Amino acid sequence: MKYTLVRGHQFNISPQGIIHKPTDAAFTPRFGDPRSETIRLGTLGNKHPDGNGYRSDDVERMMRELWAEYVAANSEMFKR
Repeated sequence: MKYTLVRGHQFNISPQGIIHKPTDAAFTPRFGDPRSETIRLGTLGNKHPDGNGYRSDDVERMMRELWAEYVAANSEMFKR
């Protein structure tokens, strides 16, 4: 399988978490603790019709990095 490069524009980011649009993989923070998460893999690891796919590790790493940036930029939203 050929792997497609994971890029930031492939993600939707909101206070409820992050979704990787091409695979529907999701990073959802646990209520009350934005640094603790649940990850849903969606179709990660599945071969797409065009023969390409995404590396799970790359998508998960990018979700964590984007979430850390989001929390830092919106720290007031996550104060208890």
